[in-house]
Amino acid sequence: MNRIKVIVFLAIFINAGTAFAQRGLQNLQELDYEPYHFGFLLGYNQMGFSIRQDKDSLNHTYSANQFGGQKGQTALLKSAEPNSATGFTIGIVGNLRLAEHFDLRFIPSLSFGERDLTYNYILQEPSTKNDTVSLTKSIKSTLLEFPLDLKYKGKRINNARPYILGGIKYVLDLSSDAKKNTSSQPDDQFTVKLRQTDLYGELGAGFDFYFEWFKMGLEAKMSYGLRDILVRDNSMFTGAINRLNSKIFQLSLTFE
Repeated sequence: MNRIKVIVFLAIFINAGTAFAQRGLQNLQELDYEPYHFGFLLGYNQMGFSIRQDKDSLNHTYSANQFGGQKGQTALLKSAEPNSATGFTIGIVGNLRLAEHFDLRFIPSLSFGERDLTYNYILQEPSTKNDTVSLTKSIKSTLLEFPLDLKYKGKRINNARPYILGGIKYVLDLSSDAKKNTSSQPDDQFTVKLRQTDLYGELGAGFDFYFEWFKMGLEAKMSYGLRDILVRDNSMFTGAINRLNSKIFQLSLTFE
């Protein structure tokens, strides 16, 4: 449902921008010829996971001390499923002109979001009927991002200009528990931990709209983590996951 709302908003915004772009008078005619300029970014993000499950560990029975159960209980794991959630991003835009149609973009950003992993398993007890259980582990993330993108700009049409971009992004997760020792705290014993750093490849597209005093960009971008970021332990919550990668969809506005 969130993706549908974003697509509808994007379609309405582009239609409105196209109507604005058809105005005869061109604004900010010299901006794209400046060697460099700056701005800021406001964005909506949707963080998620790409998961590869270990088939040998599915339908595997885990003891109580591997999933936090009571004495005598065991768990037969059926699946581990990722869920995405929405957040927001703020950043500072740095733009370096390379050529007529190429810019180099550096936009250090701070992104706030949350992702979930849902585990479905059968709780087995010696003297009672087995129950099917669904347990969700929520993972909050505060990402300090350093993306470096090459931007290809199409031909300007009055007050609008389409573009595509691609590049790499180094990310530091300020909320990561990877280096925290939580084994001595029973309530936190089975916290799902993610590595603190990651490297992403990203690809996006958008439109720049030229107003009288500033340029506004509307951009949609996908980022895919290249590293396996799961910190493994002896618990059920990491045993069934062979590889866990991060992915982020971002819709943003830039003002330059």
